[in-house]
Amino acid sequence: MGVYKSETLPDVTYWLALEIAKVDPIVDLDVMYKGSLELDFLYQLLTSKAQQHWWRVYGVRLSPVIINNAFFRAVAMLHNRNIEFTRSRVSSETMWVKELLNR
Repeated sequence: MGVYKSETLPDVTYWLALEIAKVDPIVDLDVMYKGSLELDFLYQLLTSKAQQHWWRVYGVRLSPVIINNAFFRAVAMLHNRNIEFTRSRVSSETMWVKELLNR
């Protein structure tokens, strides 16, 4: 039983990103990315949940630095994915696909 090592940051980040994606109703990533009460609430809820999960499943305690970095990386990752998805929906590369679907 020890502190989770820094090389597991991607694992914790991925786990938190999945948890954020499960939130119902869906969070507004644009608002959340800029900071909001929703962000504060999710931070408290999910960082606590992650700590409990890692302790129960792996028998290790996550350091506050790891859990904090993982949470904000997860938010940034989801926000960037959302931006890229939005861009791809209106890009010229996808116009031919839209034309095919509308025929």
